[in-house]
Amino acid sequence: MATKKTVKKAKTSTTKALPKAESKTSTKKATSKPTQKTVVAVKSTTVSAPEKEKVVPAKVTPEKTSKTSTEQTTVKLRRPYVILIIVIIILGALLYYFRGLFVAAVVNGQPISRLEVIQQAEKQSGKQTLDTLVRDALIEQEAKKENVTVSDKEVTDEIATLQDNLKKQGQTLDDVLSTQGMTLDDLKRLIRLDKLVQKMVGKNIKVSDQEITDYINKNKDSLPTTNASTLRSQVKSQLVQQKTNEAVQSWLANLQSKANIVYFVQY
Repeated sequence: MATKKTVKKAKTSTTKALPKAESKTSTKKATSKPTQKTVVAVKSTTVSAPEKEKVVPAKVTPEKTSKTSTEQTTVKLRRPYVILIIVIIILGALLYYFRGLFVAAVVNGQPISRLEVIQQAEKQSGKQTLDTLVRDALIEQEAKKENVTVSDKEVTDEIATLQDNLKKQGQTLDDVLSTQGMTLDDLKRLIRLDKLVQKMVGKNIKVSDQEITDYINKNKDSLPTTNASTLRSQVKSQLVQQKTNEAVQSWLANLQSKANIVYFVQY
């Protein structure tokens, strides 16, 4: 009888233990649910991975732009140097081509500057040269004020007359100009100024016949032997020139006294 009871108790104990087995399965189910969630989370991370890979080229492009920007900066840095080199070459070529503006001569490697020549020339004849330039400026201004002009034909005709007179004396115009350190343009300028003065001042100069006769009688020994008409014509031209020079001196002195002249250099 004791055995039967024990069997029954065993059966009941087994039946009572069954819920514990169910609890194990429940725990398994409970644990299995979180694993599904974690799997979903893993899937979500694996799905987002390609999206991150798509963003990767955006990270690469700044590197490319930085490279191009550095290349541009190097190009910008190189351009000023190239321009500077070109400017230096051009300046060197200009200095060599116009070297006569700065250096007058080179003696055994020692240069003589043009400024030294100018300074020496100013010491010797600076005042005379400046006075001449002032006088020429006054003549030009007064001629413009009075509307007096000299044509190119008048200048060329005067040069032709001068050439004929020099030819008769066995000289040439080029030789005379070279000995006086003048050029043909300098001569044209002087003739033009002289003609302007004659038109403004010399128009009132008159020489009478009596003045011509008196001059011939006083200077018979120094006058050339020629016929009377030619001699009187030459004497008349000489007297006109003499009177013109005297009138010009007083005329220029009057202009200079009225003019506003400021001298910055004293000789």
